[in-house]
Amino acid sequence: MAGENAIIIYFGDRVSSDLIEKISFYTQLLTDELAELIIDVVPSYTSLMVSYKLNLVNHDGFCQQVEQILLSKSVVSDSYSFKVIEIPVYYDVDVGLDLEDLLNYKNLSLAQFIEIHSSTKYLVYAIGFSPAFAFLGEVDERIRKPRLQNPRIKIPAGSVGIADNQTAVYPANSSGGWNIIGKTPMDLSLDNPENLTRFIVGDHVRFIPIDKQQYLSLGGLL
Repeated sequence: MAGENAIIIYFGDRVSSDLIEKISFYTQLLTDELAELIIDVVPSYTSLMVSYKLNLVNHDGFCQQVEQILLSKSVVSDSYSFKVIEIPVYYDVDVGLDLEDLLNYKNLSLAQFIEIHSSTKYLVYAIGFSPAFAFLGEVDERIRKPRLQNPRIKIPAGSVGIADNQTAVYPANSSGGWNIIGKTPMDLSLDNPENLTRFIVGDHVRFIPIDKQQYLSLGGLL
C-alpha cells in the first residue's frame, strides 16, 4: 500500500529489459481493464504504482480486481507496439559540457564516441526526475562515466547526458549531475503538451548524429 488510494506492485528486484517489458505489458493491461477506477499508473524499474478512485472502490476490492487481472493473463511480447523515437543530436564540445573530459577519460576520438553512443537503441526504463525525462539504457561500457561529483546548478534544455550505464535528455533547463555530451534541437519541454506522453516505459530511443549546420537549422541554440 502506497497511500490511502494507491498500491505498489513489485514484479522483481533486478532491473532488466525483460522485467521492463513485463511492467509495460501490465501497465497497459491494467489501464485498459480498470480505466473507470484508475487515476494514474506510474511504472518504474521494478514496480508499478497504481492510484485509484476511493469513491468507486475500496482498497480490498481494488486489490482483488488487480490480482485477478495479473493472474489471468501472461505477458505477450507483441501485444503492444512500442515506439522507436529518433532524437537528433549535435555532438561537440561547444554544447557537450563534459564531452572533452569524457573523451580523454576513455581515450576515444569524437568520431569513435559518436559511433558508440548513436549505434545503440536505448530502452526507456523509467520516466522521472522531471516530466518527460526518460531514463534510457544501457550505455556501452566503453563510454560509461559516473555522475559528476559536483552537480551543475543549470543545464540547458536539450542537453544529452550520460550517468554510469544510463543516458538521457534534459527536457528543460535544470540542475543535474550527468555528463553532458551533446545537445538536441528537439523541443521536449512541456510547452508542447504532447511531450507528457512522448516517452512510455518500454519504448526505445535512437540518437541520430547531426552536424552544427543541421543543428542550427533545426532551431538549436549554442
